[in-house]
Amino acid sequence: MPFTTPSGRKVVVAGNPVIEEFTVETTTNVKPGRLVKKGTLATDIVVVAAATDKPAGWVGWDAEGAHPSVSPATRDTAYAATKKAPVVYCPGTILVAKLASGQNVTKDTPLVPTSAGELTAAANVGGTEGSASKHVSATFTGSFPPGGMIVALAKENMDASAAAKDIIVESLI
Repeated sequence: MPFTTPSGRKVVVAGNPVIEEFTVETTTNVKPGRLVKKGTLATDIVVVAAATDKPAGWVGWDAEGAHPSVSPATRDTAYAATKKAPVVYCPGTILVAKLASGQNVTKDTPLVPTSAGELTAAANVGGTEGSASKHVSATFTGSFPPGGMIVALAKENMDASAAAKDIIVESLI
């Protein structure tokens, strides 16, 4: 049975995620369903701004424990700075996230973070062979992928070619 965007003020569609409360450090794009990372303090969050950021989880909404006095009015409204917001995480959780403008994905497409806490399709790792060589030589260091870690799988086809759109995803974080 396909998943559908839930009615009401909730992000989680299915699953039993861990829910932690954090302080919104800066209000920019800290909206329900967006990816966030640790802020200046371990108790602060800011929105993920690039694929190479290390996400901590997804911003929740009323059903995930946001207090009504600080909860955003809509899914596209940000939490105010210094207010508490729920952050959900657990592999296998089905939730509503935001697919970045310019994306057109099909079900089960791997997704990585991009600006504004949104998602974009993961790109295949590639290499090229130089004209004078017979092999590709590369050196990789570290453990975090330079193109960003895969954080979710699309659970529906979604065409966000013209504008960012809500999308049902399976969280991998």
